[in-house]
Amino acid sequence: MVSISHFGRRAAAPEGAMADDPPPEPSTASPVDKVVVLLKATGDAPILKQNKFKITASDRFEKVVQFLTAQLKPQIGADGRVFVYLNSAFTPRYDEKVANLYAWHGVEGKLVVNYALQQAWG
Repeated sequence: MVSISHFGRRAAAPEGAMADDPPPEPSTASPVDKVVVLLKATGDAPILKQNKFKITASDRFEKVVQFLTAQLKPQIGADGRVFVYLNSAFTPRYDEKVANLYAWHGVEGKLVVNYALQQAWG
């Protein structure tokens, strides 16, 4: 049996699971259809007029990044890059479902996404 470390605790992996397998889908008593995303500017990034919006929970995180890039296009230009982080800490995989990110990292009913025009955190 393989042991997986999660937030400093060790837990036994289900039989047949590998240590590098993604975490299982979160089980929630009441699944959400929409997730509230709160966009927070970091560093010298411009503050958006609309910094809170709802997105379908089954959408992938890349849709949040596409929305953010479209909103910042006048400031960053066509070849500009936007750096995104969850809870001021890490960049999630763009193919991860918003529902999973919300279940794992949601804060006070929102998924907090920090954005910057230059790399801000590791």
